[in-house]
Amino acid sequence: MELGEAAVPFEGDVRAADDVLAQVREVTPSAVVHLAAVSSVGDSWRRTAETWRVNTVGTVNVVEALREAAPEARLLLVSTGEVYGRAEEHPTTEAAPVVPLSPYAASKAAAELAAGQAARSASLDVVVARAFQHEGPGRGEAFAIGSWARQIAELELRGGGELRVGNLAAERDITDVRDVCRAYRLLLDSVVPAGTYNLASGRKVALSEVVAQLVELARCPVTVEPDPTRLRPTDLEIVWGDASKLAAATGWRPEIPLRQTLADALDYARTAVSEKVTNT
Repeated sequence: MELGEAAVPFEGDVRAADDVLAQVREVTPSAVVHLAAVSSVGDSWRRTAETWRVNTVGTVNVVEALREAAPEARLLLVSTGEVYGRAEEHPTTEAAPVVPLSPYAASKAAAELAAGQAARSASLDVVVARAFQHEGPGRGEAFAIGSWARQIAELELRGGGELRVGNLAAERDITDVRDVCRAYRLLLDSVVPAGTYNLASGRKVALSEVVAQLVELARCPVTVEPDPTRLRPTDLEIVWGDASKLAAATGWRPEIPLRQTLADALDYARTAVSEKVTNT
């Protein structure tokens, strides 16, 4: 099955169990890609209760709707590499303990538990994708790279200035979102065994290097300035995944280099900023 082929978007609120069940009954899907989430770690500290309601209760509602109305459907539950917390093993495999530190990661770990319980008790077909950081065109400003791209695009209109950043010592495993979507398509294939798969590039990069590349791509002089308001209560030093299980099951490998990801993200931000200026 191709993601996007005969795909039907969910129109509603995953926190509303009746809405979810009604749409599953109407569509009777062969597969469900469950992406709905409060997905910003930073936002999860400010909206903790809402994060749990959307990420965990929302997942329970999806699972229960499938159990009742589409028990043969494959559920692709998109989780996060953040569930490993401060992992002792790098790169981190699926066998590592789940020790989440942020409300976002904890709510995703709980969502995994809910889906796993349904898989065991009701024989639902569940695949969990623990997606590590992924970036690309259109990334929201609540996320570091989306914010940096937007800031640089705005600085270019002003002829230069300061780029405000948080903790640049952290190291992250970054995959292009287009490669990630390709992995999701592969995981929807019923020949891929149910279970949990890391979705990661297998490479780590310091955020200082990411900023350096964005500054190189900028069309104006940019200076980098730390901003304490951009720090998180439990920022992880290293988040680095091993996706060899996914590769063995599907043949997936990341194809788009980081430099291209950043260039495309910056081009998208330039267009968005330009359109905003034109429309004001």
